[in-house]
Amino acid sequence: MSAPPQFDLLIVGSGPSGSHAAMEASASGRKVALLEIGYSDDQPPKFDQSKTFSEIRRTDPDQQAYFLGENPVTVLRNQGRAGPHLTPDRQYMIRNMDQLFPLESDSFLPLQSSGLGGLGVSWGANCFALEDYELERIGISAAGMPGFYASAAGEAGISGRTDDALTPLIANLDHGLIQPPLPLDSNAETILRRYQAREDRYKSSGLYLGQSLLAVLSQNLGDRQANPQTDMDFWGDPGKSVYRPRYTIEKLKASPNFTHLIGRLALRFRSGPDGVTLECRNLETGAPEAFSARKLLLAAGAINSGRLALASSRDYQSRLPILCNPNHWVAAVNLAMLGKPARDRRHSLSQLTVLMRAECDGPDYVLAQIYSYRSLLLFRLLKDIPLPPKQGLLFLRLLATAFTCVNIHFPDRPSTDRWIQLEARDSGDVLRASTSYSAAEKAWIQRHEGRLLRFLVGLRCIPMGVNKPLHGASIHYAGTLPYSPEDRPYTTAPDGRLHHAANVYVADGASWRFMPAKGLTLTLMANARRVAAQALQHLAAEDAAAS
Repeated sequence: MSAPPQFDLLIVGSGPSGSHAAMEASASGRKVALLEIGYSDDQPPKFDQSKTFSEIRRTDPDQQAYFLGENPVTVLRNQGRAGPHLTPDRQYMIRNMDQLFPLESDSFLPLQSSGLGGLGVSWGANCFALEDYELERIGISAAGMPGFYASAAGEAGISGRTDDALTPLIANLDHGLIQPPLPLDSNAETILRRYQAREDRYKSSGLYLGQSLLAVLSQNLGDRQANPQTDMDFWGDPGKSVYRPRYTIEKLKASPNFTHLIGRLALRFRSGPDGVTLECRNLETGAPEAFSARKLLLAAGAINSGRLALASSRDYQSRLPILCNPNHWVAAVNLAMLGKPARDRRHSLSQLTVLMRAECDGPDYVLAQIYSYRSLLLFRLLKDIPLPPKQGLLFLRLLATAFTCVNIHFPDRPSTDRWIQLEARDSGDVLRASTSYSAAEKAWIQRHEGRLLRFLVGLRCIPMGVNKPLHGASIHYAGTLPYSPEDRPYTTAPDGRLHHAANVYVADGASWRFMPAKGLTLTLMANARRVAAQALQHLAAEDAAAS
């Protein structure tokens, strides 16, 4: 490189991985830059954040503006791809997605974020610190992870129980970092009581249920406030109680050694022995730009980090693997709540978590998150009710306090039947993807889903139907540049370096070679910090050798 690099570390992507890699790197005093598209909604809250959902529904004459948005048809169309939790004020997360990240597939429909904070814009805040064997299967050495988990948890702010059936299964996290749990809502309380009445029997069968561990504050932390329990968490971020990666980036902007390169689309990188040049497009001017750094960290999300690796090699032949949790939504009725009132004060996020050992003596889990469906509005469920709309809405209203949603996630492993590939077109490169499951894999999912449904029935939570969205709706992606001890193209070394590109590191889930059913976000944050720390060590070693 003819000129000195502009930065020591350049990070692509502002999601959970990119934001935490940037925080780890910036603390060293090195010159750090984070490049992203970074769309955001900087408008002030559209509702009174002191009022509960039910108060707003009764009294606010302008509620249509934020509950339905300016274009309800577009909102509901996007909901079909992302689920009801991607509410109007969060849809900037996927603004211009199809133009910026063109992807064609008839079997895989993922979300790719252009928003400030990546997919963390609408993250459900569920947290897991994985067990050692899970980390090893992913390709991450478990030895140093507790410290990085601690840093990630301290930044995000986590609340939950440290004394229930799930606690032994949330490994590698210091309980002293966990704030007290928020109160369960009325619906979840009845489900948990029924489980606790037969807890030993359930645990002996590999069924564990407890209060969800969440990146949601129950106590104030810095400029963030405890959750107000207004049940408006899907419609805004009252008091910043639910962690979003943009909070970390906002703090980093005050650091003199941090540069925020917003409004840029990364296109490809050129890697050499002395550093890396990242080519991108300025989205405001349309002009090409280039930035140089000694080390480049890819944290653009597993799909886009894989795309960047292929585009940088002008490779239109190779197929990269893709991991994505298959997930199903179950609509259920909790018989214990039929005809009973529910407390108004609550948060909207996951109330309870189920971990079910896939085989009683096996290493895998199936995971389910239990929600009490209210503030996402009943009309969004009408298309899934086998009744005319008017009768369907009446039916849902009658079941309002008992209505329960269960989101089931299954683990995923690499397969030659699940891949992404770059294809050259006259209009520009397009990513093609295909994801299919064998008959044996489908039977495995069906068998374990049946076992989980029977568990719900035993808790008097009666399933009414199972919705199986197109693959990709879990919004959990990984595995395009998997860890490998061997020096092979499009694989990642254990220290995070991309094998075929000197000075390029993979700081997101692209490096994972296994996808557990447990939520991945806290581990993404911790591992991104680990990779950034490795890159800093390599910089220090190079400086020492040069001197």
